[in-house]
Amino acid sequence: MSTPAMTVPGSRLRAEREASGLSLAEMARKIRFSKSLLGMVENEQRKASTELVEAYERVLGVDMWRKDITHMNLLIVDKASRAQLLASVERGDPGALRTTPTAHRTDVSLGSAVSEKAADWFRKWAVEGDTATLRTNSLSVIAKLPGQDNADLVVQVLENDPKVRRLIVASEISRLTQLEWKVALQGADDPTSIPEPRKLAPKLAKGAINPKGTESRWACTYLLTRMVSVLGR
Repeated sequence: MSTPAMTVPGSRLRAEREASGLSLAEMARKIRFSKSLLGMVENEQRKASTELVEAYERVLGVDMWRKDITHMNLLIVDKASRAQLLASVERGDPGALRTTPTAHRTDVSLGSAVSEKAADWFRKWAVEGDTATLRTNSLSVIAKLPGQDNADLVVQVLENDPKVRRLIVASEISRLTQLEWKVALQGADDPTSIPEPRKLAPKLAKGAINPKGTESRWACTYLLTRMVSVLGR
């Protein structure tokens, strides 16, 4: 287990469940715990047991503990705002996605509920979006969708769009090190300048083989290959 149960507030479990698009009843059915128990835990009327936290992890993945990037302004959606945002996307209007970086939980949440029409817009914006932030946000959602075509598109954009590549790589540095965003951007420009590279390297190695998130795997591999010179000292 990634996080001791005694340190997990029920509100965090609720937030991660809602980000995945699952109702309380759906989660209860999946993990075979009673809905009433889950409600008490998520409302922090009871503590989460180790078994319950592990059950949430089985459904949501250990990636539910993934830290947010250190950018001061992140777009985080709940179920209601996700529905509004996806409805806007289906109309061809990216809204806040044009200017505001998304949190990982937002990417997962959008990817879990996206329609094919909205997915087509995200694919289009990942390549042709009028801001680097929109292209990056769209790419991060596409990376959460199944299928080789989606994975291939992610790699294509990362290899051919330097502005998106910079933001994705900086996000990975920021998430794994919790360094200030401006330092993470500097690290994306020059990976050999990242503080404590030996401490970061094992995390990158783990991320490079993580089956979830094509853009994350790509960024970790990219960083490792460019940090070889400092890691070998």
